Amino acid sequence: MTETLAYKVQEYSDEYKNIFKGVYNDFKNKAYSLYKFELEPLEYDEFTASLNAGLIKCLILFEEQIPTAFLVYTTEISEALELNIIHCLGEENLNYKRRLLMDKFMEINQEIIKEKVITYPMLGSQDEFTPEITNYGFKLVGLAVERLNFSNIGSLEVFKAYKQKPLPEGYKIVEWDSKYKDEVVNVINTSFENTSDALFDPRFSSKEGCKDILNKITYGIYGRFLDECSSVLLHNKKPVGICFANITAGRIANIPLIGMKKEHCGKGLGEAMLHTTMTKLISKHLNHLSEVNASTETDNYPALKMYRRMGFKEDYYYPQAYRPVK
Repeated sequence: MTETLAYKVQEYSDEYKNIFKGVYNDFKNKAYSLYKFELEPLEYDEFTASLNAGLIKCLILFEEQIPTAFLVYTTEISEALELNIIHCLGEENLNYKRRLLMDKFMEINQEIIKEKVITYPMLGSQDEFTPEITNYGFKLVGLAVERLNFSNIGSLEVFKAYKQKPLPEGYKIVEWDSKYKDEVVNVINTSFENTSDALFDPRFSSKEGCKDILNKITYGIYGRFLDECSSVLLHNKKPVGICFANITAGRIANIPLIGMKKEHCGKGLGEAMLHTTMTKLISKHLNHLSEVNASTETDNYPALKMYRRMGFKEDYYYPQAYRPVK
């Protein structure tokens, strides 16, 4: 009981701004090494400005009135409540501290979670909390991060040695054009509505949600959109597949989404789109980029094999947690 009384969880307010700065900067300094971040976290003043603007929310764990851990979440993803990070100072009682933060998070959002899925990518050391998170009603999907490092000569040689098969009659791959927008929304929806992606990102379940995903990709919300490298698969001149590309951090390119209508699957067309996109990325941006990465489910063996054939290697795995609406 004494240990419990030593801790208290509070929502962030400006009265904590000065004493909380050290804990936040500890997270910022460990974002790459401990949590596999690719984007630079916000500077502290930007972070607190986002809190005050209501773009994100933060819970702070105090130990004897000293901040020692925090949880950040946002409601910006439509139809989902996104838990972004749980960070603790030191190495002691980590899961106990995480539980205290989670208890408060669940209490504050008890009405919202009746209507919204909670999604929580448990990157890096957060996977230590995996056994605990299931006690809050979360389910887990394993994700693998695939990476083709341009400094790895072997990986580039594998890609260069890949031989693309001719497309079946009636198919053509072209670069992204906004005129395809409405039809591609339908492609994304039909590709993902019954997959596990829709479980932790419910936007995939509706056309309106897929439109939001498409807009955020093409308007550069998730990184600088590379329209000239993004591939659209046409069948009889109508879009039936998509492979997007963007730059998420200075020198890192990403494949945020590959999707195709189910009736066109099993013909190697997804692989053809990926190869077309990768060829353009390498020819246009090799001197400006250090790598290309993508993520896929750990049990999606066709996708894993596809990436390997292109020279990608599995870099690391992480549990994607989600709590369905009950």
